[in-house]
Amino acid sequence: MSTRDLFHGPGLLLLTLGLMLLFPGCSATDDPDDPPVARAYEQQLLWSHLRQMVPLGSTPEDSAALAQGFIRNWLRQQTILHKAERNLGPIQGDIESQLRDYHNSLVIFAYEQALVEQKLDTVVDPAEIEAYHTRNAANFELKDNILRIRWFKLREDDRKTLKRLEDHFLSKSDERMGEVEHWLAERGIPIIDRSGTWTNSAELRNEVPILFSGSGPEGPKLGRSVLRDSGTTWFVDILEHRSKESAAPLELVQQDIRSIIINQRKLQLIERMREDLYLEALEQKDIEVL
Repeated sequence: MSTRDLFHGPGLLLLTLGLMLLFPGCSATDDPDDPPVARAYEQQLLWSHLRQMVPLGSTPEDSAALAQGFIRNWLRQQTILHKAERNLGPIQGDIESQLRDYHNSLVIFAYEQALVEQKLDTVVDPAEIEAYHTRNAANFELKDNILRIRWFKLREDDRKTLKRLEDHFLSKSDERMGEVEHWLAERGIPIIDRSGTWTNSAELRNEVPILFSGSGPEGPKLGRSVLRDSGTTWFVDILEHRSKESAAPLELVQQDIRSIIINQRKLQLIERMREDLYLEALEQKDIEVL
């Protein structure tokens, strides 16, 4: 926006509204204990106003620097404001109306926020979260396939050892799987365990690319499998799988649901407050239609 545009039309309206809220002008006074420290057109910046801008306990040097900076900003603001007001013309009343509306909105918002902080119940029972999830499952659609999975990979040239590891891994025997884990631990080969969390397919494609080789749109199949790629053997155990566009598991969205429930309570609390105040004012004849 050019300088010419700034002083005409909507740009001028927004600029003036912001300036009037940021630095209100100070009226002249004859109080000898509150002398003016700066003047801009018909406005004066009083000592009492300037003193509020300087924190208590500041050193004389800091106080002087803060005061000088504030005075310069006030003079600049008043200069722009004076120019803006001269160019407003017939829309002056619109700005005053907007200021009143903005003031009213701020006061109401502050009151309602105070009410919410005092009275809003933010304790959400897990059963309430689960019930909301059940009723609104369609609103929590997955954007990608997700899996709970464990895997490890190794390069082993001894075919007998590799065959024994494969047989143990695929046997589904806890005891034989324990032997595999012991063998891996002795050699410092980690097992990547994502069984307690959900991992999306996009992330797994980078970590276990072979898992998606030849798999359909529904993703890899459940259960244990052994896959080979360029001398590397992958041992993969998929414990659970959820397809894209199906309902997200509760554990993935429970924090979102909690926020939704609390926000609904907040809106209901504010609406009840508004209605109660209105009915009370009517009953006490503080308000009426004339």
